[in-house]
Amino acid sequence: MRVAIVIPCYNDQRFLPEALATIDGEEPTEVVVVDDGSDDPATLRLLDSLEQAGIRVLHQHNAGPAAARMAGVAVSQAPYVLPLDADDLLGPGSVRALADALDAHPEAGVAWGDLELFRPSGARLFDRGPDSLDPWLITFVNDLPLSALFRREVLLQAGGYQLRDGYEDWDLWMALAERGVRGVRVPRLVERHREHGARRWSQDFSRHERALAVLRERHEDLFAARGANRRRSAAPWRQRLLLPTIEAAAFLSVRNKYRLAHLVSHPLRFFRLQLQRRSEARSTARPHTRRNEP
Repeated sequence: MRVAIVIPCYNDQRFLPEALATIDGEEPTEVVVVDDGSDDPATLRLLDSLEQAGIRVLHQHNAGPAAARMAGVAVSQAPYVLPLDADDLLGPGSVRALADALDAHPEAGVAWGDLELFRPSGARLFDRGPDSLDPWLITFVNDLPLSALFRREVLLQAGGYQLRDGYEDWDLWMALAERGVRGVRVPRLVERHREHGARRWSQDFSRHERALAVLRERHEDLFAARGANRRRSAAPWRQRLLLPTIEAAAFLSVRNKYRLAHLVSHPLRFFRLQLQRRSEARSTARPHTRRNEP
């Protein structure tokens, strides 16, 4: 098998079966589900049934998704590794397409594709994956998806997923950029990312600010090289012009810096997402009235 798919699970009984169902049989895969200290009886029953069906399930005390992913990587054998969150989905044929891309590009250490955001309301937003891992741009925004396919040795040499308190995927992309790792984009839908209340971490702006400080400390050399990397960056002009300005604006709150950076990076997605959220908020707030019966 070329590919190991590692899925952290913490009380994800509602979503995990759907995630597993999107791993199609087109590409034989090694699947490892890592139980990150679940205490929900329904989830524990599901994990038992998966083990009985032959899926490898690891159990550990709750240590967060980063540690769970790396525990799964440690026991897997395949040369390529793809992390998948238990509440996300894979696009049809995406695993084989990513593996074929790495086979065809030995100079690349990682392959990714396009992303679709979907919400409980049924609203969907398509997000085209970036063409490259840009060492300058990655210090401002993380446009790269979680579910990318890594060469095992590249993932381990970069240190894998390390941060417990969030942005562990952004931290990994920075580590890869520091090492000059090249990537390849596959032009097809790979990850369907579920947006729901439990995943609104990025809206906790005090945690966001603390996490950014950690990233700056851990990747000091990458941030120090911004000037040189900006001259080589393939990022669109609006990002190269506006992202440094937004970051340096002392009068802006962390929340507004976050929103403006995403507006500059993905203007169409930003406005569509805001409209969808407002529409959902109005639908939730609207009182339900019954029609008069004839």
